[in-house]
Amino acid sequence: MNTTRIILLSILMSLPVFQSQAQNQTDEILSSVLLKFDEIAGFEADALIKVDVDFINIKDREVKISFTSPDKFDFDIKGLALLPKNGFKMEYMDLLRSEYTAINAGPESIREQNTVIIKLIPESIDSDIILAQLWIDPVLARIVRMKTFTRSSGSYLIDFFFCSPDIILPNKLEVVFDIKNINMLPGSMMNDLMSDGKLKDDSVPDEAKVTVEYNNLQITKK
Repeated sequence: MNTTRIILLSILMSLPVFQSQAQNQTDEILSSVLLKFDEIAGFEADALIKVDVDFINIKDREVKISFTSPDKFDFDIKGLALLPKNGFKMEYMDLLRSEYTAINAGPESIREQNTVIIKLIPESIDSDIILAQLWIDPVLARIVRMKTFTRSSGSYLIDFFFCSPDIILPNKLEVVFDIKNINMLPGSMMNDLMSDGKLKDDSVPDEAKVTVEYNNLQITKK
């Protein structure tokens, strides 16, 4: 077990959690989310992507998005180098299918929805994800918010918005992510942001926001 995982487990285990009962509830919630999503054989949609970051003007993009179960995801976002690609490819479903340690951190209200916070630590030492925190509606069995900490591209927060209580897929995402990792930026932009080979302290904001709106969503069930 690597050092990062040991530290995370030690910290999270020290949180006030409801031991065996909470663990049973946690397993049931995660299983219900995965089972509900696995009812989907695939989907297609038009996506409108809006990027909000202070130091650059990026035009809105319209793209096609498609998914075929279990993991074929086609989402052409070429030219949008700032975006954390994993956040748009539903890697949380891959995480739920993998080996992990799950910790119930208790209830929290999100946008007037009752949710349960569940923290996931991947078992694999090769996982790019260090920690994922999910806010899950236990009644509707869907993820309302997710905060992910990664090794390669910092952290990002995704809020999921739904147009109907009986639909598992969101019609809108709002993603807030770190952009201090200078390797994410195009080369021409780097020249303007670097001074003597170093990043100018006040040249790049800490975060950027991306909104993805889905239209003409067509879902195929198994």
